[in-house]
Amino acid sequence: MPATHHAVGGARIGPNSLIQTVGALEEQHGTQEAYRLLERIGHGALATQLPTTMVDEQEFIALMGGLRAELGLEGAAQVLARAGERTADYLLAHRIPAPARFILPRLPRRLALRIFLKAIAGHAWTFAGSGRFSFTVERHGATLRLADCPEARGINASEPVCSFYAACFQALLRPLIDPKLTVRERACAAQGAEVCSFEVLVGK
Repeated sequence: MPATHHAVGGARIGPNSLIQTVGALEEQHGTQEAYRLLERIGHGALATQLPTTMVDEQEFIALMGGLRAELGLEGAAQVLARAGERTADYLLAHRIPAPARFILPRLPRRLALRIFLKAIAGHAWTFAGSGRFSFTVERHGATLRLADCPEARGINASEPVCSFYAACFQALLRPLIDPKLTVRERACAAQGAEVCSFEVLVGK
C-alpha cells in the first residue's frame, strides 16, 4: 500500500524554492539579465533580498508563471530543473545527516529507497506546499506521486512540466541510493492526469 503524506501547517513551502530558482536564473542568464528579468515579471525584490524562512507557496507558483511567460515553457523548464538540482545539493550538504549519507548507499537499494522516501514524506510539507506526496517502492525502484503539485497547478501542456521536482528527486536520490538512478515524470496534472507521477528507476 502506498504511503501518503499531506502538507501541514498551511500552504507554505521552503525558501529554497525561490532561492535556488534565482540562483539557477543567474547561472543560465547572467546576474544582470536575471535581475532585469525578475523585475520584468514583478519579482524584482528577489534580486536584493532572498527569503530565509518558509514562504507562501503562491510566491513560488507566481515566480514559475512569470518565468514561463518570459522564457517559454522550455526555457523556464531549464531554469527550474537546475533550481531543483541546486535544491538537492543544498539538502545533501545541510539537511541529510552524515550517518544517513554513509549508511544508505551501503544498503540494498529497495530498502534504502523505502527508508529515505519515508523520511522525505515526513517532511513533505516543506516542499509540497498544499500538495499531497505519496510513494510506492516497487521492483524497478519506486513511483513518487504529487497530487495538486505546485509546479503543474493551473497549467495546460502537452508534455510534463514538473522539471523542478523531477530534477530535485533525481539529484537527491542518486548519491544516496544509486548513482545510475533516473527519475522521469510519467504523468502530469498539466496534461490532465489526476496526479503528477514520477518513475524512479535504479540501475541494473
